[in-house]
Amino acid sequence: MSSNEIVQIVDSENREIGETTRKEMRKNNLIHRATYILVFNTKGELFVQKRTMTKDVFPGHWDIAAGGVVLAGESYDLSAVREVKEELGIDSSALKFRFDYYYNTEKNKVWGRVYTCINEGPFTLQVEEIDEGKFLSLEEIFKLHETSPVTPDGMEILKLVQRQMTSPVYFLHGLDSSNKGTKGQYFATHFPEIYSYNYSGTLSERNKLLKEQIAKQTNLTLIGSSFGGLMATCAAVDQPEKIKQLVLLAPALNFKEFSAPEKKIDVPATLVIGRNDTVCPPDKVIPIAEATFNNLSIQLVDDDHMLHTTFFMQHWQQLIYG
Repeated sequence: MSSNEIVQIVDSENREIGETTRKEMRKNNLIHRATYILVFNTKGELFVQKRTMTKDVFPGHWDIAAGGVVLAGESYDLSAVREVKEELGIDSSALKFRFDYYYNTEKNKVWGRVYTCINEGPFTLQVEEIDEGKFLSLEEIFKLHETSPVTPDGMEILKLVQRQMTSPVYFLHGLDSSNKGTKGQYFATHFPEIYSYNYSGTLSERNKLLKEQIAKQTNLTLIGSSFGGLMATCAAVDQPEKIKQLVLLAPALNFKEFSAPEKKIDVPATLVIGRNDTVCPPDKVIPIAEATFNNLSIQLVDDDHMLHTTFFMQHWQQLIYG
């Protein structure tokens, strides 16, 4: 760590706008990029590190992640590999991207990219950065937070990672949209732990990719918009034991390749559809949904197919996590 390192500066949308020294970045609290690598062992314990008193932010705090500031011209991935090597002495090409996260306070403004990996150690700690380290269970870390200073951004990230690992949520976009559309951007900003990918191709090709992505997961919430709602429904019909609930936004259940299953499924589903939807008309979609789900909640709203107004009026925290 050097105050003269040249670091990447970005705006509130994570767009590169310049570069400056680390010292100037801290002095003016400029928005920068950083990596967070959470290192778990096979027992599910997390390696926490106590930061040295010479650190320029949160000195002496316990930290839940390795990582650091992204240098000018450096990608997140290269930064993550470099940092975990420098701080813990491990080579890890098996970093799993989790989500991007914006942390904004009077003392620190950062666009962080969160990764996880599994490594049992032993670790070679970077003495300039870390005083000590140890594996703790997540329960022990939350208890530690009650008695000792833990980096506040780290604690927020840990809660998001825990939520993502135990109750994963996927957002599935529409046919001609992407995960960078209005709804995708909303979830990325307000619920960064939500998985969101770009899908293309036929319905069967998209369903195949989704099935591969959720192969090792359970207790899933799938939020599907239009064609993504059709994908979510197909996943629930195919593997109902994996799905906790569906949130279907103007789902394309009227798509010619889909028909209701012979027997209704018990997966809870919330259907939000506009009275003025001409792409997926409610008089066509609702009967198919009623023939598909035993546990169906319907919101027929004054809106169009895109749900331009009512999407933002939903109580998303309650819908997703109860």
